[in-house]
Amino acid sequence: MEFKSLKFEAAEIDPDERTFEGYAAAYGNVDSDNDIIEMNAFAKSIKEGFPAKRIKVLWQHKTDTPIGLPVDMREDSKGLWVKSKISRTAKGDEAIELMRDGVIDRMSVGFSIPGGKSQIDGQGIRHIYEGKLFEYSLVTWPANDQAIITGVKTLKELREFSDNEGLSVKARNELLAELASITALLKGEPLKSTQPAGQPPLSSDEIKQLINSTLGDFALSL
Repeated sequence: MEFKSLKFEAAEIDPDERTFEGYAAAYGNVDSDNDIIEMNAFAKSIKEGFPAKRIKVLWQHKTDTPIGLPVDMREDSKGLWVKSKISRTAKGDEAIELMRDGVIDRMSVGFSIPGGKSQIDGQGIRHIYEGKLFEYSLVTWPANDQAIITGVKTLKELREFSDNEGLSVKARNELLAELASITALLKGEPLKSTQPAGQPPLSSDEIKQLINSTLGDFALSL
């Protein structure tokens, strides 16, 4: 399943009618995942899935927490525009209040790509020509931001763990491998070894310097 998110404005919310509208997906621009969703990518879903009410509005991409249905969907040069009706449920009421207060201000589409409907160009950019849309959600964070928050939390734990001066060589190497994995996640890079074979394990101070350096790249303080 693929996820892409966009911000919408409070002016696009009508609490009395229990509706909100905005762009659920953008077309023609390179996003943070190095993807471009091409014009008419969701045309088939709009034609087939929308009238049959197979496309749902979810809360935070949770399939067990539907909060409404689209009442209008269309594509233009900017992207996939939707208007949605929120069901009169406890979670629906909560969603309306959070949107009205500006706490929730993003939509994110959940879709799959049929075989042969995407292509990677010479610059490594993936062009998505068709997506099968299952749902779009009200979300707190875009998927990539959520990964960064999870990674930073893990880095905090790693830094605390590295204070233990009694770590074995094996434990230090495992800690370093975990740090490399989280660092790659935060920077969007492929995982690679940070320690050449045959080198001694890093000291606690060296590990903490690496962690602090990683956090510094994202202008975060602990």
